[in-house]
Amino acid sequence: MRIGVLAAGMSKRMRGANKLHEKLAGKTILELSVENALSYSDSVTVITGHERERTEEILSRYPVRIIYNPCYEAGQETSLRLLLSETAGDIIVTLADMPFLTPEDFALAEEKLKGYFSARPFYENTAGHPVAISGELIKLLPGENRRIRDLIKELPHCFYEGRRENIMDIDTPDVLERLMETKK
Repeated sequence: MRIGVLAAGMSKRMRGANKLHEKLAGKTILELSVENALSYSDSVTVITGHERERTEEILSRYPVRIIYNPCYEAGQETSLRLLLSETAGDIIVTLADMPFLTPEDFALAEEKLKGYFSARPFYENTAGHPVAISGELIKLLPGENRRIRDLIKELPHCFYEGRRENIMDIDTPDVLERLMETKK
């Protein structure tokens, strides 16, 4: 199954640093996330935006399709819409700041999608990633005035028990610093 990685965000809470370019265990967070996606699928698309040149330079070492989102400043919904507009069939979507997902996480999302429009892990009452989205849902994509999340909520979807790593994104320097300490 194809995987889409959203990597266009502005890292607003990182006090000027682009979190995807920060190192963790000797690699950038972006590299770790892309390598995890590629460990499950050979069809990975990455949506870029903020600091596009540096992000795409890092991605040039990987066999991924890159799509630039010129509207990245308008938020994650624009990247998701762009990804899904370029997609036919089922896809698994994840965020580029989640470097702890495993092939098993992607496989479980794909398995749980069967019979549903979408499938998403939850851990301690928090929605996580990756999110599997069916091609049938993509065909129903709403117009610009309606959020994709709202459509997903209205259709049969599967929420399943995830793990802590399914909700571990890196949003602040403090979180990154703690992770760097544990990964030494």
